[in-house]
Amino acid sequence: MTDFTRRYEILIDAPVHDVFEYCRDPRHLFEGWPELEVTDVVRTPEGVGTKAHIVGRFVGGLMVEQIEREYTEFVPDERIVSKAHGKVRFVGRTTEFADGPIFTWLFEARDEGTKLTFVVLEEHLGWWQNLLETVSAAVMAKKMQGMLMAIKTGVESQTSSTA
Repeated sequence: MTDFTRRYEILIDAPVHDVFEYCRDPRHLFEGWPELEVTDVVRTPEGVGTKAHIVGRFVGGLMVEQIEREYTEFVPDERIVSKAHGKVRFVGRTTEFADGPIFTWLFEARDEGTKLTFVVLEEHLGWWQNLLETVSAAVMAKKMQGMLMAIKTGVESQTSSTA
């Protein structure tokens, strides 16, 4: 069993605190991935325990993921970590999983803006799962960059409207 990590970054023209506050809401984190629908968001004041239900439809609807994602670590202006569990239905067959990918969002001041880093960690993959992740990495990179670009656009438009 091995772990598979992917890392994506973007620079955002806004202070770290503004970017972090925008990302507190799970809806904002996934708005750049059109196949995903985020519902039933429950936000906690302290961050840890914030939850969202995410439905993903892929392969023309043949594969449907139902995921519960929860913030498990929350360090203001530095880091948000979320874990997932759920089920995947693919051509009529449903499989549940307890340990989905761990998402870590890192916030770092850069000049007048923020470097936002998104790290995806999939733990304890079998050899065939690791191979599948390697093959799908290019497709996933495009989706992840789309998510980051949507965050950048959302934060920068919000920041410019309050300036």
